[in-house]
Amino acid sequence: MIGALVYKLRAENETSLPIVNGRLMHAAFFKILNDFSPKFGTFIHNEWNIKPFTVSFLEPAGKILPFGDRWAVQRDDKFFWRVTGLNEKILQAALNIPVGEKIRAGGLTLRLEKIICDGNVRADTGVVEVEDLISGVKIFQSVDEISFDFVSPVSFRIDDFDAPYPRADLIFPSLADKWTQAQMPAAADKKIIRELAEKIRLTQWSGECKKFYLSKNRGTLAFRGKFSYSLESLSGDVQKVFLLLAKFGEFAGVGRLTGQGFGQTRVSFAAR
Repeated sequence: MIGALVYKLRAENETSLPIVNGRLMHAAFFKILNDFSPKFGTFIHNEWNIKPFTVSFLEPAGKILPFGDRWAVQRDDKFFWRVTGLNEKILQAALNIPVGEKIRAGGLTLRLEKIICDGNVRADTGVVEVEDLISGVKIFQSVDEISFDFVSPVSFRIDDFDAPYPRADLIFPSLADKWTQAQMPAAADKKIIRELAEKIRLTQWSGECKKFYLSKNRGTLAFRGKFSYSLESLSGDVQKVFLLLAKFGEFAGVGRLTGQGFGQTRVSFAAR
């Protein structure tokens, strides 16, 4: 079972907060895991190379004034915070927080007002059995095009530099790796997926590359925007594998630093 939920949060104090606040939210989610089970939180922290969860940056529910790369947060400002889990225990921990609980992000104290985990209420939430995800792509004969709308910055690491371009031969091997690390059913060979992805043609894109600073001295070059790919050069069965990986990416994130707010994507596709 994998899933996504959104917390609705209310600020308890006035402070400033980095707009790129993924590191703070990463720490906040580990606090949630440790409160649920210290043993489980330590295991996830120490033993999992690719973490079986993602967290988003805080998303203001209303207008918040920015100054430079920070927000001026006022008491009672509201935020949404999306979290995903790639196994049932992560989801259980994420759903275990009682309404009214405090969540801290650096100097900001947030009060939990609501947990949304229903795709009818908010489309980027909900829980699905992996078998149902697989069955959902098998119904198509072919998948002509897949589009990734990166709602948060996406970046890949190649040797010793950041690659801010979401090429197909970077996106899909990354997702195959996450699929394997999360112990999903069926094999997704990263090498084979990369070779097949090299046949995919970019059809259109829009967006920009820039450096996003996770802290004062640590920046990552990343892309934000939309990329669309034609899969017509692949066989029908392979197209469905790529669609499965893409849909999995809505929960697993794409690229690096997905546990710190990067790589969130919404997927659309044209299929028959």
